[in-house]
Amino acid sequence: MRWALLSAAASILATTVVIVVLAVRGDGRSQVMPPPASAAAGQQAIPAHLKGVTEDCGTRSEADFGPAFGDSANLVVGPVAMIGAAEFTPADVVRRFGGQKYPLLVKAGHSVTIEVPAGARTFAGLGYGPLPQGEITLERAHRRVTFIACKEGSGSTAEGPVTFWSGSVVTNAPHCVPLDVFVDGEIAPRRVFIPLGANCASTV
Repeated sequence: MRWALLSAAASILATTVVIVVLAVRGDGRSQVMPPPASAAAGQQAIPAHLKGVTEDCGTRSEADFGPAFGDSANLVVGPVAMIGAAEFTPADVVRRFGGQKYPLLVKAGHSVTIEVPAGARTFAGLGYGPLPQGEITLERAHRRVTFIACKEGSGSTAEGPVTFWSGSVVTNAPHCVPLDVFVDGEIAPRRVFIPLGANCASTV
C-alpha cells in the first residue's frame, strides 16, 4: 500500500514537471502555450479593411536615426516617419531607379498602415514587406502595407525607441505620389504626398 502511494505521488510530480516545462517554453517555439502577454502588448488589432501585407518586429532592420521626427526632410505623420520623403527627388533619379528608397520608422507600441489610393495604383506602389528578389517593379509592389512596431528592444532609436524597416516607394514615371496613412487602426486616413520627380505644391 505504501509503495502504491509513493508511486502515485511520483506520477503526479512528474506530470507537474512536464506542465511547468511546457509553460516555460511558451516563447514562440512551442504551440502548447500562447505568447506571453508582454510580447503582444502595444500591438493594436488590425481592422479588417486594413489587413494585408504586414511588417512587424521580426522583419525589422536596425539603425540610429537621431532627431528624425524633428527633421523637415522627413515625412512625419504621428508616430511614423519616412526618412527623406519630404524632399524632392529629381526626375532622372526616379526614372533610373523606378522610385526612391525611404527608411520607415514607427514609434514603439504603434501600428501604421500605408496605402496607395485607388486612383494612384496605375503609377505607384510600395516596396516594403515580402517581395521577390531582384528589381521591384510596379507590378511587383504592394498597394498596402501595415507596420507593427516592437513594444521595446527593436535596436533602433530616433528621439526614443522606434522600429525601422527598409523599403521604397515605387513609381513608373515622375509623379507627385499620394499615400493614405492609417495610424493605430484609424478609420479615416491621413493623406500625404511625396514629390517623386514632380512638384506636389498644387496638390497639397
